[in-house]
Amino acid sequence: MKTRASIHRHFSKQKNYQGVFFITGFHKKSERFSVGTLKNNAVAELGSFSEGLKKEEKSALEQIINKKAVSRSGLKLQIAPGICVELAFTKMEKRLLTNPRFLRFRTDIDWTECTWGNLLIGNDSVKQEVHITHPDKPLWKEPPIVKDQYISYLYEIAPLILPFLQQRMLTVLRYPHGIHGEGFYQKNCPAYAPEFIKTYLADDIHYIVCNDLSTLLWLGNQLALEFHVPFHHIGNANPYEIVFDLDPPSQAYFPLAVKAALEMKQLFDKFSIQSYPKISGNKGLQIHVPMADAPLTFEEARHFTSFIAAYIVEKHPHEFTVERMKKKRGNRLYIDYVQHWRGKTIICPYSTRGREGAPVAAPLSWEEVTAALRPDQYNIFTVLERINKIGCPFHDYFEQKNEHLLEMIKKIKAVKA
Repeated sequence: MKTRASIHRHFSKQKNYQGVFFITGFHKKSERFSVGTLKNNAVAELGSFSEGLKKEEKSALEQIINKKAVSRSGLKLQIAPGICVELAFTKMEKRLLTNPRFLRFRTDIDWTECTWGNLLIGNDSVKQEVHITHPDKPLWKEPPIVKDQYISYLYEIAPLILPFLQQRMLTVLRYPHGIHGEGFYQKNCPAYAPEFIKTYLADDIHYIVCNDLSTLLWLGNQLALEFHVPFHHIGNANPYEIVFDLDPPSQAYFPLAVKAALEMKQLFDKFSIQSYPKISGNKGLQIHVPMADAPLTFEEARHFTSFIAAYIVEKHPHEFTVERMKKKRGNRLYIDYVQHWRGKTIICPYSTRGREGAPVAAPLSWEEVTAALRPDQYNIFTVLERINKIGCPFHDYFEQKNEHLLEMIKKIKAVKA
């Protein structure tokens, strides 16, 4: 997994692209027609064209725009979106189409379908069965996010989220009417799923296996807003990673999660164990410990997780607990190590959450885990921005074998014996 330049870039390479746009106006001096798409639920102009139009097509288009112009500013006429055209272009620079050329009018398409998300999907190796329906459907109220924006996020984040989804039995949390509607967990692949969706049968459940971009975007169109994965891969009964869930009683107690995480980090460093923090997307933090292909069973991993949790609770009994009953925890943070077991799941890195604010289960660097850390800083917009700036904090996650973990578990088992 790469750090920088690892999310999808938009039309930066020189090649043959095409897409459907709506016309936004006409420049009298250059005799070019401006076009745009819906992006972030607003009209985004992407340049202008004239090449490819027949003389009679150009004349008819000018007449329509003259008649329907809603604004006449100098030498430019503007119209409301409505006329859709299919264009070819060679790349996009500074958010403008390069060498746009008219292909045909698209009277079969409503202008609201000319979205940034559909433009992305239409120019990638995505199965034909994948397209965005109801792109303007509201999903989150604050910040206001519609379906097309969510699909665009999945497209951009795909190179980073897919390695954590591949070859795992997926559980999704779907919100067909946005997060303020009813949500439900779904494990079984629906009967209407297209043939390219791969599944794995376990316990009479046909789990979806999200190995590729097409599956990810199809699930996004089904409004799967949360992706939950088990701790092991298909065909391997042993865990691929260990995850501690640091769960404070409320977001107001988030500083407890920071303190617990730093206590863990200090302990891990003593034993040369590599660990990776992430915002849960809810109210706490989760600490991932990768193991690559270490021959470690869930039972053996439990020796490690229970020891770490007990050590920290014993050190700070008034702030942390392993008590599973909420009413007995008081205002203490719950160190959940029990969740790390076969059949259990954890929120996938870079998955969104079905909560107001469009939060993301965002990977962090340990340098970011300080008193200044706030869980509400990470949503689908800020996460993409920070990746462009600093890269992915989990960039070497799958390279870590953590050989010292096996040594530590042997010592723990010897002490217990």
